[in-house]
Amino acid sequence: MSDFRGIGGASLTLQRLLRDRIQAPTGVLLNNIQVTVSSPKSELEAGVEGPRVNLFLYRVTENGSLKNQQIPGQGHPAEYGHPPLSLNLHYLLTAYGTTTQNNEIPNERRAQDLLGSAMRVLHDFPIVTDQLLSVRAPAGLPILDDSLFDDFESVKITLEPTSLEETSKIWTALTLPYRLSATYLVTVVQIESRLRRRLAQPVRTRRLHVATMQRPQISSVYRNLAPSDIRAGVLQQLVVEGEGFFSANTLVKLGELQPFPVVVTRDDQLAVTVPDAVAPPQEPLQPGSHVVQVITERAGEMVSGGLNDKGDLLPTTRREISNPSVFLLAPQLTGSNPPSGTPGTVLNLAGTRLWRSGLKTTVMVGEASIDVRMPQPGDVFAAPTPTSIEVVISGLPPDPTPYPVRVAVNGVTSIDERTFQVT
Repeated sequence: MSDFRGIGGASLTLQRLLRDRIQAPTGVLLNNIQVTVSSPKSELEAGVEGPRVNLFLYRVTENGSLKNQQIPGQGHPAEYGHPPLSLNLHYLLTAYGTTTQNNEIPNERRAQDLLGSAMRVLHDFPIVTDQLLSVRAPAGLPILDDSLFDDFESVKITLEPTSLEETSKIWTALTLPYRLSATYLVTVVQIESRLRRRLAQPVRTRRLHVATMQRPQISSVYRNLAPSDIRAGVLQQLVVEGEGFFSANTLVKLGELQPFPVVVTRDDQLAVTVPDAVAPPQEPLQPGSHVVQVITERAGEMVSGGLNDKGDLLPTTRREISNPSVFLLAPQLTGSNPPSGTPGTVLNLAGTRLWRSGLKTTVMVGEASIDVRMPQPGDVFAAPTPTSIEVVISGLPPDPTPYPVRVAVNGVTSIDERTFQVT
């Protein structure tokens, strides 16, 4: 953990990194490039500005994400209070190297090349740890300052986007002419508090309540006698497999319906019939995907929430809800008429959950798909109802083999099918 030297250690780390990895622009000797940590100012002498990269720490802010977080693994787990001061450091990176040409016209090409070289270094090494060693003489030394060794948080360097207005305010405050610069954010430097952390008071009275409760778990849901199909129609039976279904009162919740009780004969399996009509204000289930959950109710611990006539404590009821699973409520076909006909024939299909306003219904005859809609003036088919729909056969060539007929409502295809032969 860093002490008060952490801020200066971060600046020294960036200085070492740039000195060790920066490349010299054309016409500049590497040994002549300076990397400084100070307020930015030009040193133009005799028309030549020495090649230099400057780091200016212009702002320090507190890291809100770590404001109240203790360092993991340090101190006693029961201690609390006085977390470390976590800081974000904001740097202004400026490059120098301006020369003057004929008529004293400034040429900043060298400074721009130097700025690009420094930015490339900070881009290539966004995280500085104690494993990063110098490659230039003296080689093999840690670039990370020793004041930051053993910190839980690493030194992370990111290019911080700032507007031209924000950058201009910095130069105005320094009363210096504006120069091309880049701003960087260094996180996180943590300074440990010197105040002692407090220990929580010992437990004087222990109250321990233990209840072994098994939450029901659903592993699969499928239509009875069809283990690979999660589709089911109304009044058909769903099989729910899992564990922990035995209880004093076991209920099943399907979609938005109110939970209803079921008879459980096995702890790892139960069967439930998909209801057709339900009592108002509930809406019957419509085709589509619906969540399945098992709810168990068991007697709980004795608490002071109620008393019987003798003044004894009454047990509470513990309710456990399983993980959610899904089944698809599918439309059902029970009949079709006529069995055959020519293109233009009106095909009537009977069944359940075939139509509902707001849901899309499609009749699939072979490879052809026909959308079901309300009739318009001049149409020869009747208006659709939940138990009957009509479509006009079109786009199918005559074939001695009957075409299969299925219905899809809200994206769920019917389990059963009928046939129609085009003559």
